[in-house]
This record gives sequence, structure tokens and C-alpha cells, in this order.
Amino acid sequence: MVTNVIRVGDKIDLIQTNVAEGDDNRVYKSQVYDVVGEEQLKIAMPQEKGKLLLLHLESVYRMQFVSETGLYECKGKVVDRYKTDNVYVVVMDIVSALKKIQRREFYRLNCLLESGIHILTDEELMMGDLNRIISSHKLEPIKYEEGIIVDISGGGARMVTDYDVPESTYILLKFQIDFKDKIIDYDMLARTVTRRNLVNRKKQYELRVEFEQLSNSVRESLIKYIFEEERKKRKIEKG
Repeated sequence: MVTNVIRVGDKIDLIQTNVAEGDDNRVYKSQVYDVVGEEQLKIAMPQEKGKLLLLHLESVYRMQFVSETGLYECKGKVVDRYKTDNVYVVVMDIVSALKKIQRREFYRLNCLLESGIHILTDEELMMGDLNRIISSHKLEPIKYEEGIIVDISGGGARMVTDYDVPESTYILLKFQIDFKDKIIDYDMLARTVTRRNLVNRKKQYELRVEFEQLSNSVRESLIKYIFEEERKKRKIEKG
């Protein structure tokens, strides 16, 4: 199944499996360098800010990647590292069955989407419904602060903004996507999960938000956009 699904050049997320309780699972970005049968992959050594990230021998990672038929995952163990043709390669033994992940809403797309952020007032929170909140502003437009969405999934987003939004704050998030030559507007209720200052940017913040009260149709349309954009990127990278 591996050789039928994974292709050279496919992007892979490597997720640590041995983090301490309460710590975030670090995610390393890589791509497939070679497929060695059903039991082994060779991948490019991950990098961060232009520096190689050394993966220790015998370390085990969850490997997630997108194919033409969806999102897949298996576990891989680091068994070798070497340099060839100016490429640093990591050899991964596949140590678990390859499985398709049904919860596609968790796949993240790196992007740059202009967005608007509006912190909900107590009165708006009491309304408890997106349509009622928007309808209440027919005479007085909603005031949005600017932000940039830098990755997005069917379940939430990561964004950068000059607007300081505390954790666990409910917001109205507004953005547009261009999907199949059609502009689609999104207005979403969301809740900030984390908020941190960006290094060397004291007045800029990174927010992670979860979407709230998202209908199945809206979530599915967003997921279709995410997978279509990922396919476009892979097609360009492969030439």
C-alpha cells in the first residue's frame, strides 16, 4: 500500500511521539526523497530557519502526508542519516500500518490570508449565534482589527496580528478565499486557544484559534479548498 500511495516529493509532517505530558508535540516539515519498498522511506532532513534539525537514531515519529486520495499516517523510526548530492537524507523504517485519517479537518495548510478580528462583547456572546450577531450590526458595521492567517485547517487557524487577544476569548473571524476562480467570504465564530508574543516583535502576537459552531457544509467547503491548494503546491514543486 505504501508504494501505491506515497510518491517522491510528497510533503510529510513528522510529529514527535515521546514528548513529556503537557508539552506540545513538535512538528517537523520534510518531504519524501525516495520510497524503498513497503517498509522504508528516505526523507530530506527537516530544517528550521535554514538550519538542519538533527533527528536522533532510533527516534520514532508519526508521519502524516497528503496524497491524491486523502490524508495518511504511519509511524517511522530513524535508522540512518547521510549526505548525498548535497542533500541530507534520513532513512525511516516504517514500523506501523499505513492508515487513512478520516478527520481531514486537522490537516493544516500554510497560507497567507488577510483576515479581520472582532472580539465579541458580552451582549454578542449572550446572543450565542453567528447569524444573530451579524444581523445585530445592520445599522452599525462591525469593527475589525487586521490579522494574517498563516495556516488553516477545517478546525481552526494560526494567525499573526498587532491586536492583543487574550486566551479563551471568543471572536468573530472574517476572511476570503479564492476557490476555483470564485471568491468565497467566511464569517466564523472562533475561540483563542493560545496567544504569545512573537520573538523580536513585542507588539505582534501569534494566535491559535478553534472554530466554533461550524456547519458541516461550511467545514467541508473549507477542507476542499485546503486540499485543492495543497495539490496545486505539490504539482508546482514537482514541475
